[in-house]
Amino acid sequence: MDPYAQYRQQAATTASPAQLVLMLFDGALNEVARAGYAFEATPVDLAEVNDCLGRAQAIVSHLSATLDRERGGAVAASLSSIYRFCQEQLVDANVRKTADPLPAVTDSLTGLRDAWEQACVNASPSALAGVAG
Repeated sequence: MDPYAQYRQQAATTASPAQLVLMLFDGALNEVARAGYAFEATPVDLAEVNDCLGRAQAIVSHLSATLDRERGGAVAASLSSIYRFCQEQLVDANVRKTADPLPAVTDSLTGLRDAWEQACVNASPSALAGVAG
């Protein structure tokens, strides 16, 4: 295993649940950005686009699946709607082979990531448990 992969694995195994959510947001944003770069390549690297968008979809799906809808209430429902929107845009980009939907996904995920980071700084870990996805 390369040193960078070892570092990422170590970071994931020692991170708090709140930090793991941040890592998921970062991973999804990285994959969306990589898909954007693959769309810009000449010729377009459709295999890379497909791989990146697939990984981004998997991360967003995981974020959605881990929402605690019972304890999270309206916040969890709102997050679920945003994740569903992101999933739809990622599928649309992949099916239509266009980067046009990607800025909306980036904006949505960046906003959530930044809000989550701020919540991690300002809140106790138990306060985040209800909306950890």
